[in-house]
Amino acid sequence: MLPVILSTLLSNFATSDPNLCDLLHADASGAPYLDSTGQGLARYCAWTGPEAPVLDANLCCDIDVDGAACTAADHTGRCRSGTRFYCEYGEATAAGVICYQPFPSMCDAGLCVAPPDVPPPGLAIDGLVCCAGGVCVPVGGDPEWECPGQYLACPYGIQNADGTVECYT
Repeated sequence: MLPVILSTLLSNFATSDPNLCDLLHADASGAPYLDSTGQGLARYCAWTGPEAPVLDANLCCDIDVDGAACTAADHTGRCRSGTRFYCEYGEATAAGVICYQPFPSMCDAGLCVAPPDVPPPGLAIDGLVCCAGGVCVPVGGDPEWECPGQYLACPYGIQNADGTVECYT
């Protein structure tokens, strides 16, 4: 009897909470949107560049169609409301806890250019792009989540009239 009790206790405490960023955007058939490296797009985590702050904490999240509202678990690790999730990258804010999904930098991939002296006309961009064959376009909503190349972060750039993105160093 003791081995069964120990096994049950160990399985209850040794299991980890699901990672909030593993809940991915998916197409109509339920298949997650993935880039050529297998990286998906987290549905409830803010997309950011590789410098995301480490949080390494369990959170209590209320999830609905609009997103996730997360707070830290109480001092015993329990949730008064919501479901427990793990968050590797994130930060506490006045509104709660934000969980981040970091992406590699466009600049680290060698796809950034020096900023021009006079900014060209276009839409300023700070966010996620899909780069394939050296051409990058912003990642928007469905179906623009599809990416034949790699999802990369552009911290400072511009979207040109043709829809392509130039990211600046």
